[in-house]
Amino acid sequence: MYILWLLLVMSSATVFSANYPKVFGNDWTSAINYVKEHHDEWSREFEQFDVDPRLAVAIVFPELIRYSMWQDEIERAAVNGLYVSKGTDGANFSIGRFQMKPSFAEEIEQEWNRSSLSKEYGFVFNLQQNNEARRSRIRRLSNMQGQCRYLAIFIRLLQQRHPQLEQLSEKEQVCFLATAYNRSFTASFQQIKKIQHERHFHTDVIKTHSTCLYCYADIAFVAYRMLR
Repeated sequence: MYILWLLLVMSSATVFSANYPKVFGNDWTSAINYVKEHHDEWSREFEQFDVDPRLAVAIVFPELIRYSMWQDEIERAAVNGLYVSKGTDGANFSIGRFQMKPSFAEEIEQEWNRSSLSKEYGFVFNLQQNNEARRSRIRRLSNMQGQCRYLAIFIRLLQQRHPQLEQLSEKEQVCFLATAYNRSFTASFQQIKKIQHERHFHTDVIKTHSTCLYCYADIAFVAYRMLR
């Protein structure tokens, strides 16, 4: 009887956690409304890089749920000071609505400059290790246009690096790209597939033993379906 009861509890917990609009309540609603409010301006940025806006927004939707203006202002101030002078050794906090770290931007820029896409689109990033280059990077990360462009470039680079993505289902593509965004831009195709069902995402300011953990990729795909 105990085993049967345990299975029923686990089953109901799984069903409950999958109802993300209910789980996140007002935070989910606020994120949806924010997307609607900025849909047109974001779409223009994504479409410049031939990226589907719906796909791009779904990938970062979990970050929109847990975004905190107060926390972002503190982290932005720290990054502006310490990162510019010392690089990621000084500060590497996530900033902005899409919660992007300077180290993430550096990885994106380095691969972009090496890729054929940089020639196709006619620009490269300044990768020099100096205050000017880091200050420019923070300026890009600190506004929505810059974050949209980093996100679009991230998607294009992964699509180029992993051409087998085209063979995956719509759901598998969303989950793969969302996992890579949340966990590791540089991981291999097999590594990303392996970890995409893991639960690490939470909305607590500080993770504790009672923190509820969710699957980032699952949330992204639920958002993807709702963004039709």
